[in-house]
Amino acid sequence: MSHIRKIELLSPAKDLQCGIEAVNHGADAVYIGAPKFGARAAAGNTLEDIHSLCEYAHLFGVRIYVALNTILKEEELEEAKDLVWKLYDAGVDALIVQDMALMKMDLPPIPLH
Repeated sequence: MSHIRKIELLSPAKDLQCGIEAVNHGADAVYIGAPKFGARAAAGNTLEDIHSLCEYAHLFGVRIYVALNTILKEEELEEAKDLVWKLYDAGVDALIVQDMALMKMDLPPIPLH
């Protein structure tokens, strides 16, 4: 018996407005850069923007993923951990990470991709 998997339409969003448009145009999930530790440092997204996007997206059953996709320096680990907790409190559904050091930290119950 073959297993049929549902495809997830994952859309990038450089900012809040692009994220809202992705939701409006049928994305199943949207990913956006974190306020810090994202590969697109110039994105300029705030925690408030991400919280607003989560609230809006969740009205339509759309998931929000946040990219923390840089290699962290030792001195950045505590700040990154604090940011993860704030993103969790903002309603983020999952994180897209690059640095596996995050997996060894005391983080909220949030999926890491």
